[in-house]
Amino acid sequence: MKLLVFVSLAVIVSGQYLNTHEIQQIVDSGFLGLDVNPKDNLLEYEELVTLFNQKDVDGDGLLSLTEFEAHVGADFLFTVPLFNYFDGDKNQMLSVREFVDIPFNEMNTNGDSQVTRHEFDHYYTQLIHHLDQHHG
Repeated sequence: MKLLVFVSLAVIVSGQYLNTHEIQQIVDSGFLGLDVNPKDNLLEYEELVTLFNQKDVDGDGLLSLTEFEAHVGADFLFTVPLFNYFDGDKNQMLSVREFVDIPFNEMNTNGDSQVTRHEFDHYYTQLIHHLDQHHG
């Protein structure tokens, strides 16, 4: 899901692909950073929109690359590729639709309006693996 992911995460890899354990650590950290209110091992849509709005420092309803970097951490290995992946219209800004709505719906495979830990892990493990293969 193209959501507010990977809170202040720094991964340093020198020209090597990440192994399964490293990818899982990134995904675990992302989920824990998003599941905040309530901390119930489920991600609700409203929870993610609230986090998006908190990261939108200038209040324009969009996340710039700078705001996104502050969210994921400038040292995160996939900051720019992840931003570009989410930026569907390629305008260098992320809307709620691009960064919450679309990913949330893609992750919520059973349609129950909640993203389970399993759904999140599956989606983001595949995404990080893809980014690692193409941008790592």
